[in-house]
Amino acid sequence: MLKLSAPQQKTLKSLHIITSGLWLSSVLLLALLPLVPIDEASGEGIYTYRLIFHFIDTYVLTAAAVLTLLTGLIYSMLTKWGFFRSGWLVYKWIVTLGLVLVGTFYLGPLSARLLEIAAEERLSALRDPAYTTGDAVLAAAALINTILLALAVLFSVFKPWNRKAEK
Repeated sequence: MLKLSAPQQKTLKSLHIITSGLWLSSVLLLALLPLVPIDEASGEGIYTYRLIFHFIDTYVLTAAAVLTLLTGLIYSMLTKWGFFRSGWLVYKWIVTLGLVLVGTFYLGPLSARLLEIAAEERLSALRDPAYTTGDAVLAAAALINTILLALAVLFSVFKPWNRKAEK
């Protein structure tokens, strides 16, 4: 089986760390964005808030998540770590795949829909149940994703459930 050389592994690991850090930073920004005061007296503030949220979600977070998934896949296939060697790796795969799938098929489209509502309704969006419910879902998802990704980083460092430690 093809294996990466030590410099190739370090390069790939560096890219994986950078992209996963960007992914975690993006979800943290989305979790903190509701704390930024917006001008709710006009619909422009609501639309601008939703536009910023959607931009981070679509162009920064999505790219970082996909690159994290791809670098992790290559790293697992071409190094000794594999996919299921240790419990902490299994956790990372479950979280990564779960978040990418939920983000792609539910949260991303929801974010796009809320942007459409904000663009059309402006100030009235705050009285639209689809908007307010969706906004709450995205805020909760950002917080949950931040926690899950932060745990993945911690598990990568401390490596609990490591098969070597069990021997």
